[in-house]
This record gives sequence, structure tokens and C-alpha cells, in this order.
Amino acid sequence: MMRRARVVAATVLLASPALANCVPPWQTQFACAIPERNARAEFCRIAEPAQHPGKKEAYYTYVVGTQPAELYFETDSTWFSTKDTDVDHPTDLTMALGYARGDYVYAFVVTQDKRLDDRIRDAEIRVYNSTDAFTNDVKGNEVTRLSCDPASIIADLPSIRP
Repeated sequence: MMRRARVVAATVLLASPALANCVPPWQTQFACAIPERNARAEFCRIAEPAQHPGKKEAYYTYVVGTQPAELYFETDSTWFSTKDTDVDHPTDLTMALGYARGDYVYAFVVTQDKRLDDRIRDAEIRVYNSTDAFTNDVKGNEVTRLSCDPASIIADLPSIRP
């Protein structure tokens, strides 16, 4: 009976949309479900890259349904941006962190309302066609924008903030 309970518990945990699948020593920096695509994006990073020589600092995975990863890459090129901070909402804090692959930057953008105990209110996955497009002040210049299900968001906020 105990073995069956463990199997059921493990199945429930693995099926949960809120869990991330980062492989140690990488840890979840951000992950979310994208309902409109039946997909999931995960951004995984090593907290102390110097302690893991030979490994890239971060990796990105995009999976549709139960298929193998549609996109997976490792990188040592991570970028930060605050260009989407909304001046009309002074209690909002919007940050983006991107992982570069070739000319493209795959990013997650999170918005927190500082009045709501630092909870993430909104999040999106965005793809930019260059590091300049990601870091410059031009808003809305991404080539892809996908909305995250707020209930599925996992974020390591200390690693995201500057």
C-alpha cells in the first residue's frame, strides 16, 4: 500500500503544471505554461557558474504538449532589460531577462505590483531578433510574444532583480 501511495504522489508531482524540470546543477530561474500553444517554457541557470567549469551558465527549453523539446539551447550570454516599465503604473516593476542564442534573445518579462507583496502579476515569453532589439528603449519590437498562465509561474525573484 505504501509503494502505491508513493507512485501516486510521484505521478501527481510530475503532472503538475507548476513544476519546473531544470536539471541540477541548473536551477529554475523562470518557468510558465503558455495555454494558447499548449506549451511550457523554462529558463534554467547555475547560481554559481564558477563552481561548475565546463558547463554553460544557463539553458532554455520550449516544449509543446508532451512532445520532446521543440527548442533547447545552452548559453553563457544572458541579458537584462527594464524597457517595458510602465510609467502610468508607478507601483509596477517590470523586468526582463533574456538568454541569447545566435542573433536571437529568448526572454521572460515579469511585472510585479510592489503593493502586492512582490507577487508576479503578469509574465510573457518574448523573442527578439537581436540583443540590441532586446536592450534598446523601443517597446513592442519583439518578433514573438506569448502570455504565461499566471497560476503556472515559477520565478526565482532574487536572481531576476538587478
